[in-house]
Amino acid sequence: MKPVAQVVCCLAFAASCAGQTARSAFEVASIRPSPPAADGRVNGQVIRSPGRASYSYVSIQNLLAQAYRIKNFQISGPAWLDSEHFDIEAKLPEGATDDQIPAMLQTLLEERFRLAFHRESREMSAYVLLPAKGGPKLKAVNDTQPGGIQTTMGPLRRHISGKVNMPYLAGLLANMLDRPVVDMTEVEGVYDVDLEWSPDVEGGGQLSDVPSLFPVLQEKLGLRLESRRAPVDICVIDHIERVPTEN
Repeated sequence: MKPVAQVVCCLAFAASCAGQTARSAFEVASIRPSPPAADGRVNGQVIRSPGRASYSYVSIQNLLAQAYRIKNFQISGPAWLDSEHFDIEAKLPEGATDDQIPAMLQTLLEERFRLAFHRESREMSAYVLLPAKGGPKLKAVNDTQPGGIQTTMGPLRRHISGKVNMPYLAGLLANMLDRPVVDMTEVEGVYDVDLEWSPDVEGGGQLSDVPSLFPVLQEKLGLRLESRRAPVDICVIDHIERVPTEN
């Protein structure tokens, strides 16, 4: 079995923290504080249209996660990172692709919010993804890469479907659980998965009649999650301005 030497929750994290050799940036970006959400929502929205990217009611924590392709639990900084929200209208350079947007967000955060950070490893609670008793029950597909991924994270139900390999599935589960998940299944290949479960509530129980993740994972895929302590790469915010520079 592979040792848990270090949890690398996002492969792009190390390269992102080391710095970019070429700077990508939005042509123009307007940043304004969001008005209170009339519909009571707590999560932001992103709308991508030709030549533009619109962010509505997004927190800086959300932007950091998108820009550096990390999880929320990998960000250590002031509490307001998740409590204050902004609306951003950004114009993309001609010919820019979606894959270039994270680097543009990095530039925006560093130039408009004066972001500075460093990377360190901290030990924290994590889940290890392992085969359940009886072995995996996975439906293999011919594809060599994950694809067609759909996720839903509602207050009553959570859902993952698509073609995944085990490291990719571990990353998706980490997003849903807001806790590191390490693939130690030693299972190779790409598989078709379809999981729906009810999030656990504090004190036990579920909010709907759908079972929780642990029995669903075992019944559907023949996999299990085991709680352990492990070192995790963390992005530690050294400096960030609460008010961005003017548009």
